[in-house]
Amino acid sequence: MDGVGTTASGEPARAGDDGASRQLLGVLAGSTLLQWLGGFAIAPILPLYLADNDVSAAGVGVVMSAFFLGALLSQYVAGWMAGRHGHRLVLLVGLATYAAGCGGLFVAEGVIASSALRVLQGAGAGAFEVATLTAVAVTVAPSARGRAFSAVYTGQLLGVTIGPLLGGFAGAEHMRELFLGGGAAAVLASLPVLWMLPSVTGVQGVAGAGGMAGATGDRTGPVRVSAAQGATSTASPSRPAGRGGRRSRAAGLLTPGVVGLLLIGAAGGFAAGVYETCWSLLMRREGVSVEVTGLTFTLFGLPYLLFAWPAGQLADRLDRRSLIAVSLVLRAGAVASYPLLHSLPIIIVVGCLEAVVLAVINPAEQSLLAQEGAASGATGRAQGLFATVRTGTTVLAALVSGAIFAVDHRLPFVLAGFLVVAATMTLPVLWRDLVGVARPTSAADVA
Repeated sequence: MDGVGTTASGEPARAGDDGASRQLLGVLAGSTLLQWLGGFAIAPILPLYLADNDVSAAGVGVVMSAFFLGALLSQYVAGWMAGRHGHRLVLLVGLATYAAGCGGLFVAEGVIASSALRVLQGAGAGAFEVATLTAVAVTVAPSARGRAFSAVYTGQLLGVTIGPLLGGFAGAEHMRELFLGGGAAAVLASLPVLWMLPSVTGVQGVAGAGGMAGATGDRTGPVRVSAAQGATSTASPSRPAGRGGRRSRAAGLLTPGVVGLLLIGAAGGFAAGVYETCWSLLMRREGVSVEVTGLTFTLFGLPYLLFAWPAGQLADRLDRRSLIAVSLVLRAGAVASYPLLHSLPIIIVVGCLEAVVLAVINPAEQSLLAQEGAASGATGRAQGLFATVRTGTTVLAALVSGAIFAVDHRLPFVLAGFLVVAATMTLPVLWRDLVGVARPTSAADVA
């Protein structure tokens, strides 16, 4: 990447060194695959393991929600740290923290100790995810971000596809071995990050800085061009602004576009929390075995994998606002319908359709977030804020949905679907003036 300038929309313009970008995406997608592989070998089986050890449905919710509480506590800080010290450091710290949580669970006993270690796991996983998405947002040109984010989400969904199969075959009786396997997967995921991503120190960001260091955003502020002065300046997050400057940056970040993204992130997070606590319990209620429960996660991941790349292309070519709105309505219907369907084949078909819809939502959503974060000069903080809000509602849903499920198994899913629809209804107003179509970056955009 030979230089960094700005487009007319205020986004970084990047040129050259496509091989470095491909290497970055390859490392991030591969490490994401390993981390999610270990995580999803554990997640679908853990509620059943806890229930078999006489933990109540409410207690299951506490343990499952603890993971997301850890992510909630780490994600905004991780976004800030990725902008200040570079995403490589945050990636490595996140993976190390997750592996430590897995190792602790191998010897832990009881709800309190398990919940504390799940907090540690979640803090590591949350920091890793935010640093990954921030790295893509600050490195990839706006016109290619949909496909880039799809590459990362493909790594996630490969983990979601393969991990539950491994966990299902191992069974709840081998849960401790699965904890060790999850920790080992995180250690392996750190190796390509350690060996293949550059370590950047000091503040860069001057237009024309060569190589990955000048384009990845490691300790780098966004390069801005003053129309009045015709000069290039760097807004470095490593230099704290005064109190007024901090207040104006926070206000600038919360644009109507970002607020809309935060609302749909919150609704999606609530649905994720319901799945985390209640899906395996719903499958057991329907008489589904542990092995087949793991298989349902795999069958959800396969359609996502098939449509991930086409969905990224759609996000780069079509209006992302329309893609997101239509897809959210379809997803809401799928989420609310699961407890009303008593046929496993039909549940699997609906799950496959939801996976396709989610494949469309994720890259379009992240591309808009990168666009709005770059416009405010706070890409890392925007990623951290979005992840924090989404994870906050996941914590809430995972915590309360177990108790709600015990009252009526339909209520958590119906409530999650309703919240997705309610968030979608705000988008026509909030996103009225939002730019929904990516404009290809050209030499004419560079100041």
